[in-house]
Amino acid sequence: MSKFLSVLLILSLVFLSACNRGGSGEKVITIAVVSGVEGDALTQAAKDYEAQTGIKIKIAQFPYQSLFEKELIDLQSKTGAYDLVMMDDPWFPKFASLSNALTELTPLYQKKGLQGHDEDFVKTSLALCRHPYESGKLFALPYVGNSQLFFYRKDIFEKYNLKSPETWDDVLSAAKTISEKETMKGYVMRAASGNSAVADFMPIFWAYGAEMFDANGNPTINSGEGIAALKMMLELGKYSPSGYASFGADEVSNHLLQGTAAMSINWPAWISAFSDASKSKVIGKMEFTTMPGAKNQGKAEIGNWLIAIPQSAQNKDAAFDFLLWATDKQQMKLSATRGNPPTRTSLFKDEELLKKNPAYPVQLKSLETSRPRPRTPQWNEIENVFGIYLSKANSGELSAEDAMNKANEEVKKIVERGK
Repeated sequence: MSKFLSVLLILSLVFLSACNRGGSGEKVITIAVVSGVEGDALTQAAKDYEAQTGIKIKIAQFPYQSLFEKELIDLQSKTGAYDLVMMDDPWFPKFASLSNALTELTPLYQKKGLQGHDEDFVKTSLALCRHPYESGKLFALPYVGNSQLFFYRKDIFEKYNLKSPETWDDVLSAAKTISEKETMKGYVMRAASGNSAVADFMPIFWAYGAEMFDANGNPTINSGEGIAALKMMLELGKYSPSGYASFGADEVSNHLLQGTAAMSINWPAWISAFSDASKSKVIGKMEFTTMPGAKNQGKAEIGNWLIAIPQSAQNKDAAFDFLLWATDKQQMKLSATRGNPPTRTSLFKDEELLKKNPAYPVQLKSLETSRPRPRTPQWNEIENVFGIYLSKANSGELSAEDAMNKANEEVKKIVERGK
């Protein structure tokens, strides 16, 4: 943050603190946050901010799905229940497409004599905060820089002279070798209905050259490339632990931590657990790399957490001051020490953080080359339907062709309803 901005923030905080202290008329900033490491870091930041400024901050913490529902209701009804909302990036297109629901940030910057955000934010992260995607107005700032990584057992790969997986064919070949020669399974994945199955499938889907929609917004899930991608997922399932079709993130991570599976797609938040003796049986044995490719270069699914100010917020100026403070380099570094990947390029290269997070160079590369889920307001509904059919294919209930054809039909209905 520039010295000029720091001075402005300090002056505004002193003013707000003086105005807000004492009495029943005290202003309170209310923030809706998600349960878990992402929300815990923001909650701690809010406590630090309150201690430094005297400005009261109320935290409304909810589980993932409940948070989406609470925020959607508030934004639709404009009740002003929250001054700041923490949101998973695929929710943003829906929230931003609601009439006058989110506050554009550029005028708030200008009100402080600033042109806008600094250039330290990772471009793929900041693109998620604009509506329309990448080129539109800025309605949020990125707080947690999640993007998927590929996890694998480097000791097992070295044992059998296997190279770091560059393609999904490499992954399948390694999974087969490991499953045949070791007591562990070669691969493990999430295939539970809904978000779990979709999140693990999208990197394969994109690598095979498949797309969810054509240039006109028509579903193309059941393209030849899409079906081939699902067939690869089903092949990998042959070398995954029994019951994987119902697995979520915890089951996948536990198999890796206990040494009963050798490879998976996973999120950076799990990396620290592999060095925790109370959780891990594979300390020093895991390696992390970017997504394997196929027809196309491998790309991870981006999964950033964003912070926005509802248009109906009761204390917009105070909320914006906190937003600038929480996403400042110094505060985001503290968030990183609490387990959250940053969204600032400089922090991925910070020497102190690198000592504690040796996977940061890979994480930055993954984040910079990552792809968002389709930027449609209907994504939550689409993802749910798509995930149902992916899970059915992985459980053996449907063939790859039938699953993709049925998913395409259902997604087409959702798109039509939204017109």
